[in-house]
Amino acid sequence: MAFDDATYDDGVLAVRTPASTWRPTATRPAWRLAEIGVAGGLAALLLVLFWLDLRPDIEAAHQQPFFWLKMAYTAALAAAGFDGLARLIRRGPPAPTAIVVAVIALLVFAVGGVTEATQLEPAKLARLFSPASVGACFFNIVALALPTLLLALTVLRGVETERPILAGFAAGVFAGGLAASVYGLHCPHSTFVFVGLWYLGGVLLCGLAGAALNRLAAI
Repeated sequence: MAFDDATYDDGVLAVRTPASTWRPTATRPAWRLAEIGVAGGLAALLLVLFWLDLRPDIEAAHQQPFFWLKMAYTAALAAAGFDGLARLIRRGPPAPTAIVVAVIALLVFAVGGVTEATQLEPAKLARLFSPASVGACFFNIVALALPTLLLALTVLRGVETERPILAGFAAGVFAGGLAASVYGLHCPHSTFVFVGLWYLGGVLLCGLAGAALNRLAAI
């Protein structure tokens, strides 16, 4: 369905029909996206449980600070995508809070990765750049993100956005960050280098996929 015009008033997306009558939809972008996040997160969790399996040290992993730090890193990326997408849908003013948090998380992992790289043995550092490990990380994150991404793109098809490519990218980052958070239940890597680089790479791949798919849908 294509809308002639839309504004966001008191949290409700109001749609202008050709007859110039206003009728609010029942959809509040943030709530709708939260519902999608829950559904997509559960789908990703089921994929981990029945396809990838939990990491072998899962019973002890949650006692390690890095387990939660890794999840916080990817959750910050998901939050930035979520907030950006909600604001693009409702055409509201930018609020950089979520983006600032994501940038801080990126800086923490960048500093940690550089410091860690100088201390690791060359052979161990090389293993973190193994094409097999990197490829598996990218593929698994994208696969886990698909349910959330497809649901988010379905919402975008119901509204007109001024920047379809950016909206699709935000949807992909939201889906990718959420998927990467769940993927940590399977992936045992616990280094700033691997997580900082390749988890981010997987999330950005999801963002690019979202941008391309939403651009094609807008044609």
